[in-house]
Amino acid sequence: MTHSPTDAFEAFAIRVVADSAPIAMTQSLGTRILDHRGLVDLPALLVLVDDLGGVPFALADRSSSSLQARLTMSMGARPDRGDVLRGDSELEMFDDALGSTTVRVVRDDEVVVRGQARSVRVGRTVIGESGVVVGEPLPAPDEAEPPPTIDPTLSGAAVIASIADGTLRIGPLAELLNATIIDPDPTALRLAVETSRWMGNFFGTMHGGIISTIAAQAASLGIQANMPTGHDYQLIEFTIAFLRSPAVDGQRVTATVNPVKIGRRLSTVDVLLQDAEGTLVARATADARCDL
Repeated sequence: MTHSPTDAFEAFAIRVVADSAPIAMTQSLGTRILDHRGLVDLPALLVLVDDLGGVPFALADRSSSSLQARLTMSMGARPDRGDVLRGDSELEMFDDALGSTTVRVVRDDEVVVRGQARSVRVGRTVIGESGVVVGEPLPAPDEAEPPPTIDPTLSGAAVIASIADGTLRIGPLAELLNATIIDPDPTALRLAVETSRWMGNFFGTMHGGIISTIAAQAASLGIQANMPTGHDYQLIEFTIAFLRSPAVDGQRVTATVNPVKIGRRLSTVDVLLQDAEGTLVARATADARCDL
C-alpha cells in the first residue's frame, strides 16, 4: 500500500456538497477501500456515516464541541467499486446535552445505508480543523492493487489463517488501516491496528469513523473465520458505542471478535476494541447475512 492520506476524509474520498440543506456528503469508491475478497462492504462506509451523523448536532451550537456516543447503521444492497455515494443527515431530537441524527446514503436513487447517531456535548478543546472539503466528488481512488480471487475450496478459517501467515492479502482497506491479524482463532479473532496521525480528529484523538471502521473490519474477518466452504457473507447491521478516544501516536489498538451466533442465514459477533494499555475504547455488535 503506497497511499499516505492526510486525514480520514481524504483517505475515504469524502467531500461535502456545497450549499446543501440538510448537510450532504459524497464518497467515491475505489480499490483503496476493498476488503480481502475484493468487495466494498459495510466497513468502507463508516467514516461517511459517522461524519454525517455528527455534523448536524455540531453545527447546532458552534460554541460548544461535541462527540458521538453511539452509531447504528443498516446496509442494503452492497455498492461496487466505481460508485459515487451521496449521503444526507438531519438532526431530529436534541437539547443542550444530547442530539439524535438520522442518516441516509444512496447510490443514484437506491438506498444503501440507513443510520442513527447519538451525539453528546463535551466542551473539549479543539486543536485542529475538520478535514472535510466542500466541492465536487473526488475521482475513485484506485491506486491500490485489488486482492487476488480467493480459492473457493478454502474454508473461512483457512482463509483467515492464510491472511494471518501472509499467504493471502488482508485487503486494501485493512492495509490502509495498518491492520494485521495477530490471532486467527475463529472463537476470539484479534485484529491489531498501528495508529497514524491521519486517523485523528480535530481533538487530536482517533476519529470516530476510524474507530468504527476498525471494529467493523474486525467483525468482518471474524465472520469470515466462521464461514464454511463455499459460503460468502455481507455485514448488514452494525452498532458501536464509543467509550474513549485513543491516541493516534503510533500505539496499537486491538479488536477482539467473539461470535454470538453463527447461523446459516444470519450470524452475529461482538467486538471489543482496546488501546495499548488495555483500556476499553469501544464495544460493537455486527450482524452478517450468510446465505450468499
